[in-house]
Amino acid sequence: MYDDEPISSFVFTNEETTQTFHHRWYAQGQMHECATCYSCIDADEPPSQHWVRGGENSQGLKLSKQQQAVLDIIEARQIETFFLCDESAKDKLDHFMGETCARGVPELLRWMFHNNTFSVEFNLACYVNVMNQVLIFQSGNLRVDHHYDIEECVSVVYEMIMQRIENYLSCNSEHGLDECSITRIRVQVKRQRQDAESPAMESSFALPLQLRQEEGSSSSSNSSTTSEAELTSLKAAYLKHYRECLGYFPPNMRVNLHGLQQCKTTKELYVVPYHISETLQQLPNKNFLILNDIMGQFQRLHELPTPIMGSAPASVPPTASPTSPTRPLQCRRCRTHFTRRSKLHIHQQLHCGQDFSVDSMHADIVEIYEQCLPISRNVFQYACYGITKPKTVMRKGQFVPIECDWRSESSVKVQHGPCVVISNAQHSSPYKYL
Repeated sequence: MYDDEPISSFVFTNEETTQTFHHRWYAQGQMHECATCYSCIDADEPPSQHWVRGGENSQGLKLSKQQQAVLDIIEARQIETFFLCDESAKDKLDHFMGETCARGVPELLRWMFHNNTFSVEFNLACYVNVMNQVLIFQSGNLRVDHHYDIEECVSVVYEMIMQRIENYLSCNSEHGLDECSITRIRVQVKRQRQDAESPAMESSFALPLQLRQEEGSSSSSNSSTTSEAELTSLKAAYLKHYRECLGYFPPNMRVNLHGLQQCKTTKELYVVPYHISETLQQLPNKNFLILNDIMGQFQRLHELPTPIMGSAPASVPPTASPTSPTRPLQCRRCRTHFTRRSKLHIHQQLHCGQDFSVDSMHADIVEIYEQCLPISRNVFQYACYGITKPKTVMRKGQFVPIECDWRSESSVKVQHGPCVVISNAQHSSPYKYL
């Protein structure tokens, strides 16, 4: 993902027999051709065919049978706490942390968006080994309302935690970053779910953050002028023709339908045409955005301001141009600068990091979690465990059962059976198999 706000153009090129869609963007003083946003169809086909045939990006995230079985266990046991661990990262402070926040944590949160989940709230904690001490840095809680926001939310949390680690060590420790390591990460997740048949379900589905930011900054009126009856009829017509005709809509469908795509390279969201109807009246056709869940299944239709820019990206204001970079943004509270509006919004949701905390781990504490759920390394790259029961703490040879809090875990080793032992021992490998 680019730190600067990319200024993009999304171009449809018509030739004699073909219509081609491609994406290019201007960032960091250069023009870039996108290798992932490209599609070519016959010239007489509707624009929906660009996205219906778009493969994984348009079909959504499908879980394998094994992954769905693991998710079913997570839901049945009401697991909300996960550990990701890797002892091989001892000599690199942010190697494991960076890779896990780039891949493992986003993948875990994508899992949590399945099965009628409309938002998740999470916090992240990492355990920093500094000589014979373990420091625990924890983020505040952050709510994610759309699966397209996951990577950027995790990215902001990662950047803020790493900044606090650096600041803390420079002020309170004799050791530098090169003398530290991060080998354990804990993620706590709470899901907001509704019955798929609930009448209130559709209203729970939010727009992606980048699109909400664009609509919020638009001077156009966002109030809907479509009645519930009209919206229900349009929804039924859309679903019928999408399923039976694979995206071929009848000419008498007097609305413009648009879809949402995400560039795999820049993570930029942009609105694309599905069905553009000929205008027969003085008033322009209404525009609707098709919103799908993480599996690519239909959620609802969202009415867009009329008129809209045909295939303008959701993350770029209408006045942006390749020769006029977007204005730098600043947090009013802490004066931190941002180049992406969405990152500023996430930063403000986290209250500029005021809810972040740092704690330390006693050297003689061992914690035992029973009946844990091991999750395959093939899913998250590193070892991952779901925690199901309160921990037992052993200190100076005595076991004391206490409630599972968020600030006292250290390294992890696995015994035979579904049991995870969390130890702060530095003289031996905390991953010794018993």
